[in-house]
Amino acid sequence: MLLAALFNVSMLVTFPLLVAAGAVQHLLNVKFGVCFFDALAPEVWLPILMENPYPNASFLQAATDLSGLVDNDSINLAEAGADPDVLVNNTTYPIPETDAGDNPLRITLNTYDTTSTVVRNAIAVELKYDQRAYYVNKHKKSLAKKMGIDAAYLYAPAANDDSRFNKIIGLAANDSVIDGIIDMQVAYATYDADSEDLNMVLDPIHMGMIAKEDKVLYKAIQAKPGEVFYGFKTWTYSKNPFYLSANNTKAAKGAAFVDGTHKRSTFFFAGSEVMSCLGTYDMFSLLKSPAHKGDVFNFQVRALAQTLRNKFQGALLK
Repeated sequence: MLLAALFNVSMLVTFPLLVAAGAVQHLLNVKFGVCFFDALAPEVWLPILMENPYPNASFLQAATDLSGLVDNDSINLAEAGADPDVLVNNTTYPIPETDAGDNPLRITLNTYDTTSTVVRNAIAVELKYDQRAYYVNKHKKSLAKKMGIDAAYLYAPAANDDSRFNKIIGLAANDSVIDGIIDMQVAYATYDADSEDLNMVLDPIHMGMIAKEDKVLYKAIQAKPGEVFYGFKTWTYSKNPFYLSANNTKAAKGAAFVDGTHKRSTFFFAGSEVMSCLGTYDMFSLLKSPAHKGDVFNFQVRALAQTLRNKFQGALLK
């Protein structure tokens, strides 16, 4: 009726044409598998993917979220210079200035693609929220894991550097992990770091050592991710970077642990000195794939994790 009114065509003509168009669509679908409107609706899948993209127990929750600054899947950052001094009862003018030394830095977000999932009837899955969420959450967990690996490697210091307030403490075989954490707390205090901004990401092996030293503390850390212990918001992560035993410098990303060559790390960072951001995200799908004998879909997310000034990073090695 709407088409007839818009184009001033008789209903006696419009209705048979619409029926004929539907019949042609049906025949194309049956004979050749061609269907112009038979597709998944990304708008019902993607909200599940992007709702709380990082798990609540993830150390990425402590990073500064700069997603609001993302433009066309890129972000403009600046290498901030020296912090300003504070003058008390100043009588000298003009007031001294500190050159911030900002250098425009435009970074393109990384592209994270999940591998495809094949189901036999994706349309039926789409219509049932529980089934849809089940499949999407598999992709969400895989994305969070990969983004976490990249972030952990960047948030941990490359080497000891007092000029940037980066501290690496190597522990001997019989040294206490808890004592090492206290030593790191003292180091950050000497750097005048903001005590409310500090985070510790414990390696699982180091967590096991803490359990042997103080079972009460171990249970408390396990029960309350993100709570403050020894001055640090405390998280655990299984993919912390490894360091070379010879010189306590960071090993290559993705290196396999070799006993005697590498040390495991618990790393530390200030939340205001690191960032994470999310850009665009999309879903790709193909129904009735002849190669897969089923319906195929996967996801793509643009994201980035970075340090802002490579400052206030720490690592405890053992």
